[in-house]
Amino acid sequence: IAALSLTWFGRKIDRYGNRRVGIVIVILFVVALLAWSQVNNPITLLFGFIAIRALGQGALSLVSTTAIAAWFWRRRGLMMSLSLTVFSLWQAAYVPIVQRFLETMNWHQVWILLGIGTALIVLPCIAILMRDHPEDYGLQPDGNLSANAKQKPLIEDNWTLRESMHTPIFWIFLGGRVVAPGMGSGLILHQVSIFASMGYVPRVAAENFALATLIAAGFSLLFGYMIDHTRPGYILFIQLAALIGSLFAAAMLQDPLMLMLYALTFGIVLGAGAVFDTTVWTNLFGRTHQGEIRGFVSTILVTATALGPVLFGLSYDYLGSYVPVLMLGVILAAPPMILCLFMDKPIHRSESSLHPTPAIGD
Repeated sequence: IAALSLTWFGRKIDRYGNRRVGIVIVILFVVALLAWSQVNNPITLLFGFIAIRALGQGALSLVSTTAIAAWFWRRRGLMMSLSLTVFSLWQAAYVPIVQRFLETMNWHQVWILLGIGTALIVLPCIAILMRDHPEDYGLQPDGNLSANAKQKPLIEDNWTLRESMHTPIFWIFLGGRVVAPGMGSGLILHQVSIFASMGYVPRVAAENFALATLIAAGFSLLFGYMIDHTRPGYILFIQLAALIGSLFAAAMLQDPLMLMLYALTFGIVLGAGAVFDTTVWTNLFGRTHQGEIRGFVSTILVTATALGPVLFGLSYDYLGSYVPVLMLGVILAAPPMILCLFMDKPIHRSESSLHPTPAIGD
């Protein structure tokens, strides 16, 4: 349900700008956090989850990543990977901090504290520091490139969501990206059970996932550099190949070597996905409608994230193990993994009268 709102939020970002939409979203998010302190039954619990998923992890993330994409072009992948690395490090610190709050306060008070903290820190940052587009200030992405005679000015062709949906690359890339969050969320939410079925205690699952997140942070920087210098299909190919490796490793975790292979390959999956989604769609289809396009893509990916764990549960309950769903993931990942290598930057009909800027990496 929360995912269905993201395309709408994306359109509002395109129309009104990141700053104004961001302010409204943060205010609503603060209200949602404060309201969580009053959750007392399954219905309010459901609405609470919908609110924080739609406003926080969904819309607020869309505001911040589209703002970065608007201000960078040639360095877009690098800057996005740096921001995602900082985000990963913040997550590593954030969870223990909240856990300490929970050990000294009741959970009602913790939600109120989170709401007040968001209002005092995030809201002023967006209201005072956020800027929508560099062109509003006489600049271009990556700085004022016109001052450097060696660099050509940006000639950008912009696609609407409807136009981008008529290109093969849109659906092949989206098909490849759907598999990773679907299978990945299943692996994460069932990781204790998967490891237990192979004879491991929960601590091993937690340590293995922690190692995967560290690997993901390192690879996100590498992928950010690669996106700026190579074809985006290569990044998706690496992610899907790593996903296939993770799925096979998860089916054979009895072998200690498979534990290391699983952490390595799953870390690559985690590191590639976020950099790809926050960069490639804007590189392909321009910045003018990136909120709407990214919002639609996010809706599909979040839906896959929600359905993946259900498939894992059905596989375990009705087929007796996780192996069938793991092999299903391999089958689903293989076609887009191969096809993405043959995809070129789409040519918009308006480019017939332009000399378009080459795709990054071409």
